[in-house]
Amino acid sequence: MLFSLIGKQMKMLIRNKQPLIILLVMPIVLITILSLALAGVMDNGAEEAIQARLVLVDESTWEKEKASIQEFLEKEGIIGPPLEALLTQIENNNPIQLLENNILASSEIEKYISVVHKKPEDLDTIRQDKEVDGILSVPPSFRLNYVKSAYFDKQIEPDLDLYLSQENEIRASIIQSVISEWQYGFTQSLALSKAGLPIEEVMGNTKKVEKVEQVLEDHEREIPSSIYYTVGMLVMFALYVPAFLAGFALQEVQWKVYDRLILAGVSSTLYTLSIFITGTLVALVQQIIMLSYGKFALKIEWIGLEGMIVIVLSYSIFVGGLAALLTTLQFRSKSDGILNAFNGFVVSIFAFLGGSFINIGDISETLANIGDFTPNGAAMTAILSIQKGEELAVIWPFMAVLYGYVSLCVLLAIVLFPRRGVTV
Repeated sequence: MLFSLIGKQMKMLIRNKQPLIILLVMPIVLITILSLALAGVMDNGAEEAIQARLVLVDESTWEKEKASIQEFLEKEGIIGPPLEALLTQIENNNPIQLLENNILASSEIEKYISVVHKKPEDLDTIRQDKEVDGILSVPPSFRLNYVKSAYFDKQIEPDLDLYLSQENEIRASIIQSVISEWQYGFTQSLALSKAGLPIEEVMGNTKKVEKVEQVLEDHEREIPSSIYYTVGMLVMFALYVPAFLAGFALQEVQWKVYDRLILAGVSSTLYTLSIFITGTLVALVQQIIMLSYGKFALKIEWIGLEGMIVIVLSYSIFVGGLAALLTTLQFRSKSDGILNAFNGFVVSIFAFLGGSFINIGDISETLANIGDFTPNGAAMTAILSIQKGEELAVIWPFMAVLYGYVSLCVLLAIVLFPRRGVTV
């Protein structure tokens, strides 16, 4: 009986041209128009490089440490002209100076990392700044310890403190990549310099730019307008599925079809379950068609298949739950007023907050946060996160939002469903 009910509702949907036009034709047309019309705006902005903000806190300088370095060299028996020559060499090969002048100031790295210098007493305040992606703290005596380790094989590690932000893993990874390459360069500099290769050349030839580009490639890709609006229309137009199914259910009540089903032994629970499953299946098919259109017509390369399956299936289940709830509300109100309000007001508000037409975060971060707690906004943010190349774990908070709505819809549909029959 359940499959018969689902089949009946599917046939009603297919035989009506209006639902097919709204659920399939309209979103595809809008995807095409918006993708082409706004491609220049969104895609040009996407060409700008991601730039991380690095704060350099140097608790010492060459001038401050020169006296202690000279004293150490004299204790090692180096005096006179050799001492002056070695001091000059050490100053020229100062790893911090090479980092600032040869690496971070290079044209290749400047577009990825901006550097700001701060005083040591500001360190605690800087660590609380969410705009800072990384802090490199150079402790006192770093240069002296480097000289002892690199030139005299002393068992002293010239340690540095690197603090990375948890707010933006991509920018933090860029900083970590460059600093790691630099650290590798200066730890290997002595052995290579003994082979006749200057230290500055050793450290200048680390594959820092390739590492940065690899970080970007591995972690995040830009979202073009075609992906953005395909996802935006996908989550928005899926919200119309429950309205159509609830409308058909009300027609069945008006035409006394529902009464005949009840007389035939179909329980209200089974009827509501059929609406739930039908809504889930229709939304799933709708989303698959739209994603396929994006792939074959717009040449979108969808990545993160596992994450996409989880999100699309979860959102479809939510749509099914919403269809069951709207059907219940229709039966209680005995009119199509709720559907009109839902289609005309609720869907529009959700589409705006969820970012279907514009990136709401460009207007207000607060509105964007609110949008992530709407079902369509949660699904859209989750899909875009996967399409940026982020890990699967990033979607679970958004899935929790979706299944929270599913639970609420199902619970209300059960509690509010009329127990004494439905008449119009």
